[in-house]
Amino acid sequence: MQISEDQDAKVGHKSADTSFFGYKAHLAISEDRIITAATITTSEKSDGKQLQTLIEKSVAAGLKIETIIGDTVYSEKGNIKYMFS
Repeated sequence: MQISEDQDAKVGHKSADTSFFGYKAHLAISEDRIITAATITTSEKSDGKQLQTLIEKSVAAGLKIETIIGDTVYSEKGNIKYMFS
């Protein structure tokens, strides 16, 4: 069975038992639930690697960032160093 003709789409995994085909939208959202930045990647890319780009896009859009809230995927060493630099 052919899923898609999109040669760039990839298979990503949410867990060892579940997978999905396509892309991911990574979003930065303000306290007021306004999207301040977005990136799109293929589904196999790590979510945590998008944090710095989302922060930089949000700042460029005029947002003053005081607090960053996210799940543990964003807690990799490089992101923690970036947030406190």
